[in-house]
This record gives sequence, C-alpha cells and structure tokens, in this order.
Amino acid sequence: MKKFFHLMAFLLHIVLFAALALFALYPRFQPISYLPALQTEGNEILKNPYCGFYSMYGFALSEEPPENAARQCRQYMDWSNGMLMLLQINLKNYSQGDLSETALLQLDSILAELSAAKREVILRFFYDWDGKALETEPSEITTITRHMTQIADVVNKYADTVYLIQSTFTGNYGEMTQTHYGSHANNRLLMSHLAQITDPSIFLAVRTPSHLRGVTESKTPITPETAYNGTLSSRLGLYNDGILGSVYDVGTYDDTSFEGSENPAEKGTREEELAFQEYLCQFVPNGGETVIDNPYNDLDNAIVDLARMHVSYLNSAHDTAVLNKWKTSAYQGDDIFRQMNGLDYISAHLGYRYFISESSCAYDALNSPEAAFTLTIQNRGFAPAYRNFNAVLSLRHRDTKVLISVPLEMDIRTIPAGGEAKFTFPLDVRALPEGIYDVFFTLTDPYTERKIQFANVSAEADGALKLGNITVAPTANGAAFGEFLKALPSLLPARQ
Repeated sequence: MKKFFHLMAFLLHIVLFAALALFALYPRFQPISYLPALQTEGNEILKNPYCGFYSMYGFALSEEPPENAARQCRQYMDWSNGMLMLLQINLKNYSQGDLSETALLQLDSILAELSAAKREVILRFFYDWDGKALETEPSEITTITRHMTQIADVVNKYADTVYLIQSTFTGNYGEMTQTHYGSHANNRLLMSHLAQITDPSIFLAVRTPSHLRGVTESKTPITPETAYNGTLSSRLGLYNDGILGSVYDVGTYDDTSFEGSENPAEKGTREEELAFQEYLCQFVPNGGETVIDNPYNDLDNAIVDLARMHVSYLNSAHDTAVLNKWKTSAYQGDDIFRQMNGLDYISAHLGYRYFISESSCAYDALNSPEAAFTLTIQNRGFAPAYRNFNAVLSLRHRDTKVLISVPLEMDIRTIPAGGEAKFTFPLDVRALPEGIYDVFFTLTDPYTERKIQFANVSAEADGALKLGNITVAPTANGAAFGEFLKALPSLLPARQ
C-alpha cells in the first residue's frame, strides 16, 4: 500500500510539474488572427515631398536690407504652385571679391523664410542669368571657391531645408557651359570643394552625365553599398535643362559611343547615357526642365525616357509648348490611368509613388514570443525617394480606442522605381489586451512633418493607410485552468 501511495504521489507531482510548465507557456497560445484589408490603387496625383513640378524664382544678392529679400521670398512662396522650389542665387555683384556680410544676411533671411514654411529647396548659385557668364564670372577660380566657403556656413544652417545644390556656380544660367572654368579638372576642383564644405545630407548635381563622370573619375561612381554614405559620389546627381529636347537632349549626349574609351568623362550616345542614368539615379536625384516641342517629348516617348532617367522633379513653367502638348494628349496605357491627360499622368509619376500591395502577420507561438508583420510596398513612380522617412505601425483598439504606435526600422530609399520591397518587423502581440485592433501604416518626412501620401484608395486623410485588423481572442477556459492549478495540491495524497 505504501508503494502505491508513493507511486500516486510521484504521478501527481509529474502532473503538477506539467501543469506549471503549461502555465508558463500558456500566454504564448493566446489565439491571434490577422485579416488584411483589400488594397487597390487610385489614379490621384499625390503631393509628396522632394518630387513633382517645382516653381523657380531668382535673387541677386546685393547691399539692400535683408528684409527686402525676405519680403520677396514670401511673395514667391505665395506665387508658387507647390512646396518644391528652385531658387537661382545670382552672385554677379561680388564677382571680383568676397560676398559682403549684407549679402550673406540676405541669403540667411531667404532660407529662414523657406525653413519656417517647411519648403523643400533646390539652390543654384551662379554669376549670370543673361547668357553672358564669360563677362560676369570671377577672373579667378579661387574667388568661386571662396564664395562657396562663405555661403556654406549659411546653407548648412538650413540643411534640412536645402534638398540639393545644382551646378559648380559656373556657366550661362549656372548650366556649366560657356564658362572660363569648364574643364573637367576645374569641375572636379569646384565640386569637390563644395562637397567638402557642405552638409553631407545635401545632394549636389551637375548638368550632364559626362560632367558627373569627369568629377568622380569613374564610369561606375556609385553602388548600393556606397549609396547615402555622405561621400561626393553618393551625393552627386544630375540636373538636365534640356530634357527630351532632341536626340542629344540639347548637348547632353553625343552621336558617338563611349564604349571602349578610357576617359570616363567621354559623352555617350543617347541610349548609353539613358542606361547610365537608369542605374545611377536609383541612388541620386535627377530632374530639370523639358524644352523644344519635338517627337522625343511626345507623350509615349516622354513617359519611357522619364522613367528610365528616374526623373523626380521638373520645371512647372518650361517649356510651355511641351507641357501643353502633354496636357492635350491622352495616356493610352491599359491601366487605371487610361485616358488621363498626359500632364496629369506625368505629375502622378514624378518621383516615388508608393502602393502598399500586401500585408500579413505570422505568429509561431512555440518558436517566437513575437509575431512577424510583413509589408510589401511597390513603387510605381519614375524614381525612388532619396531621403528616408519615419515609419510607424499603429494599432487602434476598436472598443477602447486606445492607440498603440510601433516605430519601424526600415529604409524606404531601398524601394526601386518600378519595383517592390518586403519589410518584416517583430510585433509583440502577447502584450496586447484582448480585442480587435485596426492596423494602420504611416510614413512621415521628419523635416516637413508631412505624411507621405499613398496611391492606395483606402488611405485616410491624415496619411494613415489601413492595412487590416488583428484579433486577440480571449484564452479559452482560462479561469477553469487557474482553478485546476489551485486544486492540484489538495489532490496529492497525504504522506504515509
């Protein structure tokens, strides 16, 4: 009999141990389910930072009171069509000496106004807007580098506001042509100096792919591994003020191949240079203005080449003949944009255009304390984003309305134009009280504080996109399980 009681006690202790182990693992088996929302793309023109049609205005720094420049800047902002602005800053009044303190205060007052209004700014410094750079440029290249150093202190103060700086300060209209300093050696000297003294978050740009390769001394100046690392090559993009103006984009390309040339600055054919931009501008911005009505900027041709060049910004006022041609042409593609006028189609695709195509939530209770939440994001625009955004997953309890926000570690710049990327994040679902949660996704630009608009038709007005809902069900028989644990000690036989 004594052996029987010992055996029973041993068996009940095993049951108790198993129950306690089950109790320890019990929270992991809380039923979790996820129901994704159906996502469809709309054909709206999205208004997002750092892309689209820009407004262009000019200032000539002078000895006038800085408040005059600030007042003029406010007027320009009232006139502008959007948040992206290109400012031409003419330095010709100081071509034979240093910029004065008043001139620098003018520049500061201009950028202060733009910063307060959270505008995205492209700057182009030069000494000419009349096509007479050979007459107005400094007589010494050291004057240009000195001016670069002087403006850098002001520009760096507003690094969040200044998206990129175009040009080496040289040439007619700052286009690096018809200049005393147009050699590749001079371009390399000037752009290297500008890169060294400006904040590494600010992009730089030169007029042609040939200029870029001459500055970097490489036919392959950037790779995914070196992108966004703050070096000159990782910052240097393009601005093309002859986009689609001819087979050569008005002097941007050549009629002979650069295949086999040992000179990286050699111009290539249109096809070669488009292929070069197609790769390069996955990592650095490209934009400019269209010119001269011709077959290369007929709508169908324009769409193909703008996508290959990864164009993210265009002049909203030039060339009006080309823009009007697009406006009176209808897009004939077999998709949701069919019959949209061409100008609106291009507006909808300049830069990045994010469509959240799928979401899922996988929870393996035995092998992980966290669920794996996955987002698939497609980029249906012409270009990637070149600044990263803050990503947040938000869960809102339907009954209590309590909102739980989860910052996500993701680099949105890695989503290629015309492609997609999948991002998976850990989600501690066991910490969620039971109930149904609506799940939302937001991207926010940290500088402008604007929510990134998605192409999804279900996106809410505040920029949040509903992805689906998570149901955290109550654990079955939880109370009974607890009562069983309490009763177990009384089930053990008394020691004999």
